[in-house]
Amino acid sequence: MQNVQEVVRTLLKNGAKRIDNAVVKTVSVNRQENYDRVALTLAKPVTGYVLNEKTGEYEKSDDVRTIFVSSFSIGAILADNEDSAFAKRFLMEKPQMLELVLSYAKLDILQESVEANTDYINPFSSATEGRTIDHDTIINHVIAIELGKRGLRFLAKLEDKMLDNAFGDIINNNEEEI
Repeated sequence: MQNVQEVVRTLLKNGAKRIDNAVVKTVSVNRQENYDRVALTLAKPVTGYVLNEKTGEYEKSDDVRTIFVSSFSIGAILADNEDSAFAKRFLMEKPQMLELVLSYAKLDILQESVEANTDYINPFSSATEGRTIDHDTIINHVIAIELGKRGLRFLAKLEDKMLDNAFGDIINNNEEEI
């Protein structure tokens, strides 16, 4: 498997569009069959596909404000971030907390165009089997996250709570001896 930088270079070489510093306004996490889907509503629109209610067909639009990604992909990026690496396991166990952590974060995104009936394999995954995409779509890959003030505050409180839980007994035992 290629490393992240190699995958990014390959995607860009193959026509992926890079969007830097996309600001996340709101986040919603929804459980799917085998993963948690993270809906990120952005401050500014990006290109994507929307369902035409009349025709039942997906149509390309430059006015898409909500993109969807996997909590696993967000976790992988957060694990490489000095401010959030310690919290990755907690966030994967409680993915709803991503709604707090990602509020007003800035994202770098790669948009990969995928044609209908393509056997698609996520280039960031170690999977060897793909899934068929039944309509033209754009797959959004978050490749970098700069956390906002709220996310950093939440992580600081989480870190304090984790430290209290880990060392609370030691501190309390030492106070009793004094």
